[in-house]
Amino acid sequence: MKKNQKTIKYKIWAKKSANKKLKLHLIFISHKSRANKRYAKSREELIEELRIKQENFKRIKAPDYFSLIKFPEEAIKFINLLEDCYEKKEKVSVELKNLKYLDHSAVTILVSILFSFKRNNIQFRGSLPRNDKLRFLLINSDFFKYLNRSIPEKLEYKIGKKDQIFTNANKEVNSELGLVIMAEAGVTIFGKPKTWKGLQRTLLELMQNTNNHANLNEKGEKHWWLSVNHNKIEKKVSFIFVDYGVGIFESLKNKPTNNKWFGWLDKIKNKLIHGGNEEIFKLLLNGTMHMTVTGEHFRGKGLPGIKEVLDRNQISTLNIVSNNVYANVSENSYIKLNSQFNGTFVSWELNQNNNYIEWVV
Repeated sequence: MKKNQKTIKYKIWAKKSANKKLKLHLIFISHKSRANKRYAKSREELIEELRIKQENFKRIKAPDYFSLIKFPEEAIKFINLLEDCYEKKEKVSVELKNLKYLDHSAVTILVSILFSFKRNNIQFRGSLPRNDKLRFLLINSDFFKYLNRSIPEKLEYKIGKKDQIFTNANKEVNSELGLVIMAEAGVTIFGKPKTWKGLQRTLLELMQNTNNHANLNEKGEKHWWLSVNHNKIEKKVSFIFVDYGVGIFESLKNKPTNNKWFGWLDKIKNKLIHGGNEEIFKLLLNGTMHMTVTGEHFRGKGLPGIKEVLDRNQISTLNIVSNNVYANVSENSYIKLNSQFNGTFVSWELNQNNNYIEWVV
């Protein structure tokens, strides 16, 4: 039976039918558009892969969860692969598109490695993460900005939006930088500058410590790296400090016979239960090792001095990686790693609960 076009019932039916057809058409267009985007994206990736292969780049995949703080084993393995390529002067393409987690520790490491390659005229490439948030984090660090340009050998660099990453050559101690960072940290956390004595001491000790554990070798790794990251929402500032030297334990091994630390291992054997580096590191940070080896009272220098700053609640969330030890000092956790990090990595935070005094102009 034919529907009567003049009836209200037919008009309702016709409207529903038209809407249904329009909806199906829009769904079709949407699916087609997505399919084309997927095809275009995969085609771009194939072209890039072919170019990398033709130009003899070595492809190295970053860990899906990339953090020296949360996932140190995976991060160090990746760093060592890049280090090996650096030694061999091999061109590298870093695969970052599948990243699922990335933090400022990883970003600082990536930027510092990029600069090492570029300063020594070794080609270095990297892909964009598919994750929007992680891509934004890397773009803000200026990582991609420096991928396609030469980097001259300089004494100092300021990198990233609002100079998030600082570096200094020749292992210099930059006390003025510490004052600027201290004032800015107060503004982020309290809305105005504060004096954070623990922060200033930590920065100066780390800068000075690079002279003690540094390896000014033929690689040209003469820079320490400092990353400062402001979180105004959570009212905290996080810090990353990286020094590519020989690391703490390798430095201790190479003390000359006239040095007061020569033969240190024999002197502390009776203090050890298992004798691993993680146990030794705990003694070192607590100041026990200094007194046992040198016979002198600990005077708050170096990494043990930073541990004191933590104990006084002048900084928070202290983590240290050096050679084959990962120390979550805040949690009194010291772990032996399967991989070796050639240098010293330190991270910490400032927040509203840390001790400070008012800023004096």
